[in-house]
Amino acid sequence: MTAQPTSARGEARDGARGAPGRPARRRRDPERKERILVAAAALGARRGFDAISMADIGAEAGIVGSGVYRHFDSKTAILVAMADLVMDRLMARSAEIIAAGFDERATLTWLVRDHIAVALTDRDALAVYHREVRTLPEEERRRLSRAQRHYIEEWVHLLAPLRPDLADGEVRLAVHAAIGAIQSTLFFRSGLADSRLTELLEVMAHGCLGTVPAVLSESALTRDGHPSGGPSDDGAPR
Repeated sequence: MTAQPTSARGEARDGARGAPGRPARRRRDPERKERILVAAAALGARRGFDAISMADIGAEAGIVGSGVYRHFDSKTAILVAMADLVMDRLMARSAEIIAAGFDERATLTWLVRDHIAVALTDRDALAVYHREVRTLPEEERRRLSRAQRHYIEEWVHLLAPLRPDLADGEVRLAVHAAIGAIQSTLFFRSGLADSRLTELLEVMAHGCLGTVPAVLSESALTRDGHPSGGPSDDGAPR
């Protein structure tokens, strides 16, 4: 590597600091926004979202109060971002599972398992959203409601051929009951280990759906726990 002349190195340092008379640019922490959301969810779940301030959220996240405003201009904006984060995760994973090409039973089993994983991982954010959704601006409520309906429709589409004995309204009721069973963990702390909680919630969700879960092969999982590859000869993940 060719050494730079002293003057060139000095100019490079000056460029990093910014031009004379100008303040140096601050580099934003790419994880700061998510830290704020995690802090807001944890505080909101413990104390109630109405009872916390932007300064409280900043303190929980290890950020000065004014730093929170660099990312969110209000608590409402934080609440919307929390809801979007969880809904986006559910929708993205749902699309990935459906695109993998499993049969209806295996796909629905994956969706149940994934919803449980999200409910446990993002428990605080989901709990706060459910309690505070009525406080959101009407436009945001409608947008999030549309996303939720689309997500539920994916379940309905998969369950209908598995439960030909049910009318359309009954299929939808079963799906809502299953998702409600999973999300019951948001408001009740059982003290059970997540592994045991996952087992029980999976049994309860499939009980609501009236389906027998597919046997999922661990070899069908990618490193991040998502399905990979298409179905085997019997329709189960390979």
